[in-house]
Amino acid sequence: MTRRGKPFLLVANRAILPHQFLKRMFVTWNWKLISSSPQYYNLKIGRYTIKLQPEYFHIIFGEWGEWKKYHLPPFSLNGTTVLDVGAGCGETALFYFIHGVERVICVEANPDLAKIIRENSRANKWSAEIEARPFGIEMLKLHFDFMKMDCEGCEAQLLNADMLPACVVEVHDKRVLYALMSKFGLRIARAMTTGTNVRNNDFERRQRRMYYLGWRFARAREKLHKARGLRKLYYAIMLVILELHPDFINVYRARWGRVWEAYYFPHQTNRREDA
Repeated sequence: MTRRGKPFLLVANRAILPHQFLKRMFVTWNWKLISSSPQYYNLKIGRYTIKLQPEYFHIIFGEWGEWKKYHLPPFSLNGTTVLDVGAGCGETALFYFIHGVERVICVEANPDLAKIIRENSRANKWSAEIEARPFGIEMLKLHFDFMKMDCEGCEAQLLNADMLPACVVEVHDKRVLYALMSKFGLRIARAMTTGTNVRNNDFERRQRRMYYLGWRFARAREKLHKARGLRKLYYAIMLVILELHPDFINVYRARWGRVWEAYYFPHQTNRREDA
């Protein structure tokens, strides 16, 4: 039970409310956890078996249903090539292969994660190209049909492009979001503002600290862009201090803070907005 008397379940050592668990089980009914350890999980989805770090297991378990809503274009992906920026352990590559993609270009700056993508690609015989380096604007010149971008800040580089491909982009900065909307006509599919209500995150003290850290970071980053003089220096120092916090990487992986799912389909702009 939570401190407010709400029941919760532990899934791979992560607290989750019963209604959230039932919703996710409905989406993941045909998944099978082959093995687990403190370092890795091996998960079977359909005919594919994927190796994941624990944090990425929680991401795929928690977000798979949302990916079906927001990470797919309004056209068929059968036989296409996808540029997957922020590929993690290959979980989104798996998602796109299940939806008929022929080839995925995986961009992942973390060398440890890129190594896992290679293992998953070999084990499942994927047609995948792994770019073990940060996203660069020159990658937009690669041959692909659709781009998914979730790279915790590198979306700002898109402002240097002359044009965008069909894409879905997770944006972490309101200023960048508005600039992309103004330049390319990006549209918002969903705004995920985890707000200021700690009651949803009272499973344990550490989760409340993570919530507060993410909220403070998002607020400080927004104020930094508006501030001038010494005030700007103050917020810059605050951001550096927050980034040094040992829970900072978990904050981003757990998707705390303010995030917008945006999309750009040059020839199909009638998708419903949920912002």
